Order: sequence, then structure tokens, then C-alpha cells
Amino acid sequence: MSSLAHDLVVGADGFLGKNFIRILGERGRIVAGIGHAAGDLSDWTLCEQAFKAAPKVERIFHVVTRQRTGAVQYGIQGEMLAINARIHLNVLEAWRLHQPQAKLISTGSSCVYPERDTPLDESAYQTGPLHPSVTGYGLAKQVLGIGARVYAEQYGLRQLHCILATVFGPEDHKEPDRSHFLGAMLDRAVREMRAGQTRFTVWGDPNTVRELLYVDDQIDAILAADGAFENELLNCAAAAPVTVGEAARAITQAIGWDAEIYSPPESFSGAGYKVLDSSRFLNATGWRPKFDLLGGIRRLYELEYLATPAD
Repeated sequence: MSSLAHDLVVGADGFLGKNFIRILGERGRIVAGIGHAAGDLSDWTLCEQAFKAAPKVERIFHVVTRQRTGAVQYGIQGEMLAINARIHLNVLEAWRLHQPQAKLISTGSSCVYPERDTPLDESAYQTGPLHPSVTGYGLAKQVLGIGARVYAEQYGLRQLHCILATVFGPEDHKEPDRSHFLGAMLDRAVREMRAGQTRFTVWGDPNTVRELLYVDDQIDAILAADGAFENELLNCAAAAPVTVGEAARAITQAIGWDAEIYSPPESFSGAGYKVLDSSRFLNATGWRPKFDLLGGIRRLYELEYLATPAD
């Protein structure tokens, strides 16, 4: 690994990690990465070895997580908690021991908040139970968010924990049990359209509300937050809620498919409303997304489907 770098991306082979490396490189940053070759970061010995081998950097972007989708998580709550908590605790300790000069920028999910039918600001953190489908995963994310804070307080370190929107874009997983919400919807739409179907199968309640951000915008938001905040837990989104039904219609418009939208009644639905109140971040930075929902979907469709032949 190079002895000179500005930034270290932990999780360099993942969805966010690959896009972080691309975008930081485009901005002229020298980037090092810890990826799959380093081994399982839930193993302390392997995690410490990876951090020891890494160059000294100014910033660490910790974006590693073991993630599964929808109903799958109901049956593996213990696994989601155990593996992810070990990863996060190992990264925190390796940061303290081997990269104390670096600012740790870690990422969280809106699933760490309790269910509520209004936008969630940071004061709602740890004020109620998590949705049953994400209890283990969300608790591990809370270990990271609180862990980064207490490590910084005890050891005089610098950190920022950004809670993100639901992100979509290139390099995302397409496996049914790992894909993220919008990427999975787009992939299903393309497959059904190419199969000649006239009905788009959309899982879940079409009235479910989420926030969606194209990955370039989400990373840009994190970098903007880094310039304005330190030692904070911060909602980092665009305050642009959308229903699942609206997202489905945007997909059919983006790919030029005249299809009926069908939601199977037995399909999995998560929390009915998860929207972040990101006013602190937006007011402090003036950041706004470059892609609206339709534009982001069109960009992803062009990159991952029009550039490759149909099956």
C-alpha cells in the first residue's frame, strides 16, 4: 500500500466505498483503501493488520457494514448485531491505535431512529425502539455512532457520524438479499420490461415514505458536512421525501416503460415513514443535490443498463 495518501476508505470494495474512491480521486485526493483483500474486519487481528499497513492519512471514511435486505433480516438479527458491532468496535480501536491524527467519518442509517410520522431530527436518536426488521443492524449502527463519540471524547480524537438517506447508484449489489431499495426496484423493472411484461412488480406499501439520494450527491453531502462539522452526529440528507409509488413511477418514466404498477399484498414492508430532518446540515453548508430523483435514476440506468447488452 502506498506510503502517501490523503484519505483512507475502509470498505473500499463496497457500494459506497467504490464510489468514494472514484469521487475523491476526481477531486485530486490521494486515496488508499482497505477492502476484501484485508480479510474479515470483524476479526481484530486482521483489522489491526490492515490499519497498521495503511499509510497515515488526514481522513478515514468508514463505510463497512454487513447488510441484508427486507424480510431476510428478521431471521438473522443476532448475526447482524454481532458481526457489525465487532467490525465497528475493531475499526474504532484501530483508529485510536494507528491513525489518531485522522478524522474518522463514519456513516449511519435512518433505521437507527424510532418510528415516527414526522421528520426525525438528531434529538430523536436513541429515544425509542427500532423497527423489528432492523433491530440488530440498527443497534450495531448505534454502537458505531456512540462509539465514535466516546472514543473522540476520551482520546482527544476527531470524528463525524453522518446519518444518510437511502442511497442508490452504480456499483450497488444486485443480489436479492443485499440490494438497496431503489437499485433493486430499478433492476426488477429492467428485467420485467426486457421480458415483455406490462406490469411492474413493486414490493411493499406504495405509500411508504423514504428519502432517496443518488450516490454522488450523498458523498458530496458527506464531504460538505466534513467541512462544517466535527465531533457531531449529523443527519446528512436533502429533505426530499418520496413515496415508494412515486419512486416506481419515476423508474418507469426513466426507462421509457408504459407499465402498470402492482404491489403484491404479501410483500415485505418496513417502517412506513423514515425521513430525516437535515436542517442543521443544510443551513450550515448550503448544500443541495445536483440530481433530482428522475435524473439520478436516468443516470444509473444509462451507466448500468444501456452500456451493456440486454440478456
